[in-house]
Amino acid sequence: MASLRNDPTRKGQLAARKRLFGDYHRYAVAPIHTRFDAVEWFVWDAHTDDGAGRPAVIRQASSEAEAVEGLI
Repeated sequence: MASLRNDPTRKGQLAARKRLFGDYHRYAVAPIHTRFDAVEWFVWDAHTDDGAGRPAVIRQASSEAEAVEGLI
């Protein structure tokens, strides 16, 4: 994927579309704008939630490769 430019005014919003992966599309990964200097990659698990019915974030990393390592 091409280099993503972070926009701090969009902190918490997707910087690109989520991608599903893993057995039965269990996980989703996507880059998120941050209030800092760089986009961060988040992984969500569709089989757990945060107590409010939303998928739980299980990992955050500075690259997509690092975020999905060991899950695929």
